[in-house]
Amino acid sequence: MTRWAPWLLAFIVWNAAFDLQVRWAGRAFTASQMERWRQQAPPELIRDAFTPRVREAALRATAAGGLVLLIGLAWTRRAAHR
Repeated sequence: MTRWAPWLLAFIVWNAAFDLQVRWAGRAFTASQMERWRQQAPPELIRDAFTPRVREAALRATAAGGLVLLIGLAWTRRAAHR
């Protein structure tokens, strides 16, 4: 395994996890805005309702990508010492 492979795999995992979670956050935000509209309530601001969800998505994606990177680096190091 080449030395850059764990980094590439971690980036792919981070990107996929982040994109999926932001998509879910966007759908939840849109649904909450539609519900507020139906109730004739004022809309929530993006910075108050959506931005925290994106921040959480970035943290979860970073944790997933970091875990994949650590496992990949350990696996690469182990393979190099064989």
